[in-house]
Amino acid sequence: AVVSTQSTGIQGRVIGNTYLSIMASCVTAFATSALIHRGKFEMIEIQNGTLAGGVIIGTISPFLIDPWAPVLIGAIGGVISTFGYGLLHPYLEDCGILDSAGVQMLHGIPGILGGLFAALATLADNTNYMFSYNTTWTNTTDVDRDRGQQFGYHLGAILVSLGIAVVSGLITGVLVRLPICPTIEKEDMLIDHDFWVIHDKNHDPRLKKDKKSNIYANQMAEAKA
Repeated sequence: AVVSTQSTGIQGRVIGNTYLSIMASCVTAFATSALIHRGKFEMIEIQNGTLAGGVIIGTISPFLIDPWAPVLIGAIGGVISTFGYGLLHPYLEDCGILDSAGVQMLHGIPGILGGLFAALATLADNTNYMFSYNTTWTNTTDVDRDRGQQFGYHLGAILVSLGIAVVSGLITGVLVRLPICPTIEKEDMLIDHDFWVIHDKNHDPRLKKDKKSNIYANQMAEAKA
């Protein structure tokens, strides 16, 4: 929205800050993954850690800030995301909390950090940042907030987002645990063959374990019986 409604100068800032942040997160993701695995890399950690730089810089990407700022922000995002996926993610799985796509380490934690950085950016001095609080709200009608108030609004938005995520997640968890929903074994949760048309069915890893090839179909048949 920022790129499409503001001047071309802002487009350049968005692109430049985003590239700097992602480049920094890529470097720190590789370094952090090598640290965790003693010189080796883990592909999923690298993917999540690299993209975390783009997530965390999003809100403040239009700001006219010195290059060190997006580099630092991206580097922090890469380290936290990679450490989270490499160390915290296995612990959560042991506790029964599954995150098959690594969303928490790619969007969740970096998103919260991005919101915090945006809140801090509203307190910036316009002399140094040019595109800061006052400029952002200049063309917004019926809005009269000082920097401190806008800082509070940013923090409030983070809390509201977290509240919506927690409540909707709990509701979804309760619904999928209802008896009418088919269940599958934990080790089969990341296998798509029961719910998607897979042309090469020989790739089903369960066939190598002499397990039934379609748990979902079997459960539905038993339910009808």
